[in-house]
Order: sequence, then C-alpha cells, then structure tokens
Amino acid sequence: MNRGKIKTKNLVIFLILLIGFSIGTVSHIIDIEKFGFFGYKFAPYPLNVFWTFLVILDPLTIILIFFKLRYAIYLAISIMMLDITINLSYGITSGQIPILLGLLSQIPFGIFVFSISVDVLKYDTITNF
Repeated sequence: MNRGKIKTKNLVIFLILLIGFSIGTVSHIIDIEKFGFFGYKFAPYPLNVFWTFLVILDPLTIILIFFKLRYAIYLAISIMMLDITINLSYGITSGQIPILLGLLSQIPFGIFVFSISVDVLKYDTITNF
C-alpha cells in the first residue's frame, strides 16, 4: 500500500465512524439547545452528566480519528459500550420509549465499532490503515 493513501474499504470505515459520531454530536447539541445544559432532568443526575458530556466526547472521537487513531477507537468503544448499556438499562427500567427507540441506531453502530476495532487498533494513523 502507498503510504499516505487510504484504501476505499478503509475510507468507508472512517466515513461511517465520522457520520455516526457526528450524528451523536448534533443530537446532543440539539438537546442542550432545547433543554439546557444538564437538561435531561427526567433522568438521574449521573446519567444526565454522561449524556451531556457526550457533546464533548463525540466530537473528540472525530478529532482523534485524524490524529491519534488508536485513542479514537478506544474512546469510540468506551462511548458505545457505556451509551448502549446506560440507554438500554435506563430505557427498560424507566419505560422511556424515546431512549429505547434511539437504540435502533445505536446498537447497529455499536456493533460496527466493536467489529472493526480489532483491525483498526493495529494502526497508528488513518494513512497507515
């Protein structure tokens, strides 16, 4: 492979990651705009903090994809594991249907992140992948 050139398959992987975490960023920005900072008042405070903090973690993942790929993937795995677990647990126990509906896209995206992580973690940068 030519250094500095990204294979098409790998470009698709990165685009899916960028789109997924961009959607997360935008949705949390919209929530903050609508409900205010720590605006998830219906949920326990620790969940409120986590969901609000995703407005920082999601774009940080995007930035790290370009500069520190391994860190980006570790962060992506952590975000998706926590987000899916928290949303599923809280959604079921509280009966919050909107949270459960959000899992319709989060779970497939999480599976994608988990499934590509082993291969992507072997590389330092996008161009080496």
